[in-house]
Amino acid sequence: MQYHCVQCDQVFTLDSSDEKPRCPKCLRQHGLRPVEAKAVKAAATGSRAAVIGFAVLLVAAGGGYALYRSTGTHPKGQVPLKPISAEDLREDAKVITGQDPGALASLLDADAAIEKFAETAAKGQDGAAAQAKAITAAITQRRDKQAFVLWPRVEAREGAPLTAAETLQAIQKDGERKQLYPLEVSALAVAALRSLGVPALIAEVYRYTGETAPLDPAGRLGYYAVALPKQGDAPQQVVDAYGGRSTAPSANDFKVMTDAQALGGALALRAQSQADNAGDLKAGLADSELALKLSPSSASVRSVRAALLMATGGVEAGTRELDAAAQLRRDAPRRNNLATMGLITGNADAAAKEVAAALAEAPDYALGHITLATVHLMRGEQELARAELERAERLEPDLAVLPQIWAQFYASANDIDQALVKAQEAVRRRPKDMQALLVLARVDRAAGRYDDMREQARKILAAAPADQQERLKTLLRGMLGPTVFEAPSDQDEGPAGSPGPSLSGTPDAKGPRLLDDPAGSKTGSLQLGTGAPKLQLGGGDSQLKLKLDP
Repeated sequence: MQYHCVQCDQVFTLDSSDEKPRCPKCLRQHGLRPVEAKAVKAAATGSRAAVIGFAVLLVAAGGGYALYRSTGTHPKGQVPLKPISAEDLREDAKVITGQDPGALASLLDADAAIEKFAETAAKGQDGAAAQAKAITAAITQRRDKQAFVLWPRVEAREGAPLTAAETLQAIQKDGERKQLYPLEVSALAVAALRSLGVPALIAEVYRYTGETAPLDPAGRLGYYAVALPKQGDAPQQVVDAYGGRSTAPSANDFKVMTDAQALGGALALRAQSQADNAGDLKAGLADSELALKLSPSSASVRSVRAALLMATGGVEAGTRELDAAAQLRRDAPRRNNLATMGLITGNADAAAKEVAAALAEAPDYALGHITLATVHLMRGEQELARAELERAERLEPDLAVLPQIWAQFYASANDIDQALVKAQEAVRRRPKDMQALLVLARVDRAAGRYDDMREQARKILAAAPADQQERLKTLLRGMLGPTVFEAPSDQDEGPAGSPGPSLSGTPDAKGPRLLDDPAGSKTGSLQLGTGAPKLQLGGGDSQLKLKLDP
C-alpha cells in the first residue's frame, strides 16, 4: 500500500498492512493519505497499432501534450513533474489537502482565447524555445502598452490571484495598468505553451546572477518563471516571461514545480491577500495551511504560513515555520525575516548579524536597509538610521512602509511636525492599513490632536476582525487613553497630572514613549495586519513594538 505524506510531500510504500504507517522522511504518523491508482481502461488488442500510429501523428504535429492530457493517468495525490489537467489537479489537491481548491485548480488551463493568443504569437515558430520566446515577446508587448505593471512587491494586492485565462483577459486593454504577480504572468505563458503541445511547467526563481536586490523582497509572494522541457544533459531552460530577462538563473537558484506546488503558491498569495486587505486572518490561515500541504518545500509558502500564524497569536508555531523557510533557502529575504525576529525579541545584535548578511548578498535591498535603520533606532544611533532610511528611499521611493518608519524616526528625535507629516503620508498611501492608522493615532496623541486620534482609532477598530474587536479596544485604550472611543473633545487623554507622551524612543525619556503602552496593558499580543514592517500590540513586556513581519 502506498501513502503520501502531506507534510513533506513524500510518497512511500508500507510493506506490512498490520503496521501503522509512518513517513520515513519526517517520521510523522499524521497527515498520511493512501495513494489510490486511477483505473485505466485497456485498449482493444486489434486497435493497438492504430492507436500507436495516431499518437505518432499527433506528436509529429505538435499535439503530444494534448494527447497526454486526454489519456495520461497517475495515482491520485502523487503529482508527477509534468503537466496534468485541471480535473486531475483538482482531484490531487483534494487527496493531499482534503479540500477542493476551487477556481484556482484552473490556474494553468488554456481556454479558447489562450489557444488563439498562442497560435498568433508563435506563428511560424518551431521548437519549445522559439515558441516560448515568441509568447514572452507578446506578453512583453502588452506590458509595454501598460496593460499591466509591476506587482506589489511587499504586500499582496486585493483579491485572489488570477488563473491563466483571467490574466489574459485582464491584459487586453492598453493603459489598464493591471498589477500582476509573476505567478499569474508565468501561468499564462505556461498555459499558452501547453496549448501548442509544449509540456511547460512553473519554476520558482530565487535570484538571477549579478542582481543586487531580491526578486521577492518580503520572501512571501514568490517570483516565478517558465520551465521548458529538459533535453537530455543540457541545462534546464528557464524563461522569464514576467521580467523578460534574457539570462537564465543558475542551477541552484530556481526550482521546477509540479502543478500541485504551483497551486500551493497561488493559494499562499490568496492567503496573504485575505490577511493584508480583507482583514480575514481566519480564511488566510486556512488557505496557508492548504498551500503548505501542496508545496511543503517552498520557502515563500512557509514564510506566508509563518506570518499568518504570528498574526493569529501562534508565535511559537510561526517561528518554527520561519526557521524552516530559512533552512530551505537562507537567502537575503529569509535572513531579513530572521532579523525582524531579533527586533521583535529585542535582540538587536542578532538582528544586526542577519540583516548584515542579507545586505552583503543584496546591497540594493530596500527592506533590508529599513530593517538595519530600525536596528540603529533601537540602539539610539539616529544618524546611522537616517542614512539607511535615505538609501532605502532612493532604491524604492514608493515602498508603502517607508513613511511609517520615517514617522517613527522623527518621533524618536522629538520632531513632532515631521513625524506628523510622515504619518499622514503613510495613511494617504494605504488608507485602510491598520498599521499606518495606528502610527498616525500615536503621533496625533503626542501632538495633542485628540479628535484626530479618536478618528484613527475608530478606523482601526472598523478594519479589525470581529473576533478581535474587544481585545483591540482594550489595547487601544491602553495606548491612546481611556476615552479614546468617546465623543470628540479637547480633553487630554493622558492621566491627570502626567506629562504627555514623549516622542523620544530612548528608555530614559520622561513620560511614556511613543512606542510604549502607557497603561501597561498585559492582554497579550495582537498584530495589526501582516505586511512588513508591522507593529505588534501588547506582549509580555507591555509595549507596542515595531514588528517587521516575516
